[in-house]
This record gives sequence, C-alpha cells and structure tokens, in this order.
Amino acid sequence: MPRNALIVFLVLAGSLFAKSKDNFLPKTFEANFTKEEKGILSGKTIKVQGQIFYKYPSRIRLEEQGKDKTVFVSNPFKTFYYKPNPFKGEPGELTVEKSNNYPLTRFFDSLKSGLDSNELYDVKKSAKEIDFTFTKKGIIDLKILKAKLGFKKGMDFRHIESVEIVLDNEKKVKFVLDHVKVGRDLKEDVFKFKAPKNTRIFK
Repeated sequence: MPRNALIVFLVLAGSLFAKSKDNFLPKTFEANFTKEEKGILSGKTIKVQGQIFYKYPSRIRLEEQGKDKTVFVSNPFKTFYYKPNPFKGEPGELTVEKSNNYPLTRFFDSLKSGLDSNELYDVKKSAKEIDFTFTKKGIIDLKILKAKLGFKKGMDFRHIESVEIVLDNEKKVKFVLDHVKVGRDLKEDVFKFKAPKNTRIFK
C-alpha cells in the first residue's frame, strides 16, 4: 500500500474508532426512575420515584417525588441539594457545595470511554447486561467499585432499563429507568437551582 494511502487509512480508522467509543453515551438524556437502596438503620430496601436529567459533561438533576420531593442538582461548578420541610410554613433546607463528586454523574461521564475495557474499568457483557469492574485508577477517580447496566434489548442507550452502582464504601444504589428520551435540548437552567423563599442555605 502506498505511503499516502496508508496514512489516509490510519486517519479514517482512528476517526471511526473514536466515533464508536463516543456512540453509546448520548449528549443528553432524561427518564423517569425508581431508585432502590437499602436503609442504613433498617436494612430494608427503600424505593423512591422521580425524574433524572443528564447532560454531558458532568451535569445531572434528580427530582424525587413523594412526601419529600427533594431536588439534587450538580454541574461542573456547584452541587445543590434541596429538601423541603414537611411542616407547612417551616423553612426548607438547601446545601450548596463547590464540588462535583456525585458518583452517578462521574459514572455516566466515564461511559464516553466506551463499552470496552480501559484504564478506568474492565467490562463483561452478556445478552442484556454490561458489568463494569473498576480498576485502581477508576476507584480513586470515581469512588465506585462496580457498576451494571441492564437493557430491554440490544446495547443502545435508548433501551437502557437499569443502572446499578456499588460505591467504594460498599453502598449499592439501583435506578430502574423508563420513558428514556435521548438527545433532547436540555438548557443550562435545568442544571442550576434557585432557592425558594423561606429556605435555610448551608454552604
């Protein structure tokens, strides 16, 4: 093969490889979720429903429904956690931090590395599941030991059904997703939070 033709081939191959790595994780997605995690004291599985919004990179919003209706928002600059007061007229509480350490966001961001083993995680695939075992670097960077993605069919993000992560403290959290929508235009305001009136703010 002539030298020029070889260079063109290598450039195209590299471009296709990069595209295949970036193909899985959409730029944005939103979905309904049921979060399942064990209570620290009771040991019972607690289920909470809500909505999730994600935008690459490092933007996430979780709105939990039910009596608490908590809101968690994280962007590359700040993290907000709002919890309303169950008693009418009493102030809610908003915690604001200058960090972006939420493991779920970091996990989604890491999927830009693709669905093959890499420096962050080792991958094992079956028909409808992908298991991630994090490397030493992955554990340090993401604070996650293991993760699992479940699919209704195929390994396309549009068909994702569940996301499960095991943190470096062994805590396990599972999100069961439905009505997944990918690629919609999510404005930056979605990933900011303005405190309602009558709110105590902790920084």
